[in-house]
Amino acid sequence: MSKARIYLPDAEINESITIESKETLHKIKDVLSLKKSEKVYVFNGSGKEFVYEIGDISREQLLLINRSANRQENEIKMKIVLAIPLIQEQRLEYILEKATELGVDTFQPFICERSIRENPSLARLERWKRVVLEATRQSERLWTPEIKDILNFDELIQKDYKTKICAYIEGSYIKDIKIGDKENILLVVGPVGDFSPQEIDKMKNRNFCFIKLAENILRVETASVFLTGLVKYLLN
Repeated sequence: MSKARIYLPDAEINESITIESKETLHKIKDVLSLKKSEKVYVFNGSGKEFVYEIGDISREQLLLINRSANRQENEIKMKIVLAIPLIQEQRLEYILEKATELGVDTFQPFICERSIRENPSLARLERWKRVVLEATRQSERLWTPEIKDILNFDELIQKDYKTKICAYIEGSYIKDIKIGDKENILLVVGPVGDFSPQEIDKMKNRNFCFIKLAENILRVETASVFLTGLVKYLLN
C-alpha cells in the first residue's frame, strides 16, 4: 500500500493537526482507505518528517495526533543544480517532476537565443512549485528542491560553479569526463534546436565540460533526465 505522506510548512506542524484540505481528505479516505489509528507521515520540505496517528476522520476534516519524529536529514553539501531553458509547459513540468525524483537540489530556469523568451506568469511559477512539491512527497525526499528566479544565458554561465557540465551532441563521452568539485555542480541542457554556436563558444570560454549523451538527438526533457540520472549515479 502507498505510504500516506503529506506536506505541511513548519508553522502548521504541531502536536496535533487538523486538516480540512479536500484533496488530502480524498487521498487518505478514498484512495488509501485509511482508518482511525493508522499512520500518516508529515514532512516539512526542510529535512524533517514526523509520523502521526489518525485520531478522527470525517467528511469535513482529519485529526492527526500522537506526533513522533520519524526521519531527519541535515542539508547535504553536495548540490546539483539543473539549468533548464524555458520550453513548452508540459515538457518543462516533466523535467521538474523526474529530476526531483532523481535528486536535483535546485532548478535554474533560463532564457537563451532559441528558448521561449516570454517570462512565465505567477500562476505558472506556482504550478512549477506544486509539481516539485508533489514529486518530493511521492519520492519520499525530505528536502524540497528550490526553483530559482529566471536568468538570461549570459547571467547563467557567469555563475560561480567549479564543475559545469553541458549536454552537447559534439561533446565527449562520460568516461572521458572527470567530475572535480562534487559539492558545487551545474548541469545545463540546451533548448529545442540546441544552443547557438556563439553560446557554445561562450561556455567553452567559461570552462564548461561537454558530455555527449547519445548518438541521436534527444528532446530537452530526455536529455535533462538522462544527464541528471547519469551524474547522480556517478556521484553515488
